[in-house]
Amino acid sequence: MIQYIIRRLLIAIPTLLVISFIIFAILDLAPNDPTGNLPMTVPPEVREKIRISLGLDKPMHIRFGMWLNQFFINEPLNILDEAFGISIGDAENRTRVVSWATRSPVVDLIIQRVPQTLWVVGLSYLFGILIALPIGIVSAYKQYSWFDQIGTFVSMVGFSVPTFFTGMVAIILFSVQLEWFPMIYDTTLVVDSWENFVLQVKQMIMPVAVLALYSKSH
Repeated sequence: MIQYIIRRLLIAIPTLLVISFIIFAILDLAPNDPTGNLPMTVPPEVREKIRISLGLDKPMHIRFGMWLNQFFINEPLNILDEAFGISIGDAENRTRVVSWATRSPVVDLIIQRVPQTLWVVGLSYLFGILIALPIGIVSAYKQYSWFDQIGTFVSMVGFSVPTFFTGMVAIILFSVQLEWFPMIYDTTLVVDSWENFVLQVKQMIMPVAVLALYSKSH
């Protein structure tokens, strides 16, 4: 088993590197760069300084190496520092990826949302298993019955339809039309009262249900 895992990892690492290089090259060939999203009021000299700070003035292979260094070295070290307080190297001068939307480090945003993500994904797998097991047992016992056919149809739909589509349908139906659940998931919600607990449960129902339908089908 250990040899199998090692062999699969040795195959996966170069595969991921090749895929990442292809995606990086496709983005590099695009007719625009990240500074294209800046307001038109930004002076050209300031725009050029931003390009230089992002390494956009360097050849593609050098920028790809910079990206690998940021992804495999700097960001894991940033996560260790922010999440566990383990500081390795010069943490203050280490490069950090900053969100263009919030102007804050991306690692901080990821760590902020990890607990909510784990709750949603974990509960979806749990409910998916709790639903799939009895349906699978009954379908196997009553093969070709109406129950088996309905279960097969639901599983086929859950497997075939992507989660972003079922999620959008759920939002339109239950948030916009029926107004049962909130449309936007508040990842900063602190459950410190009964009202916030109810709100947390309500905002988790739709994403958990959509992911549970998908995981049940697998």
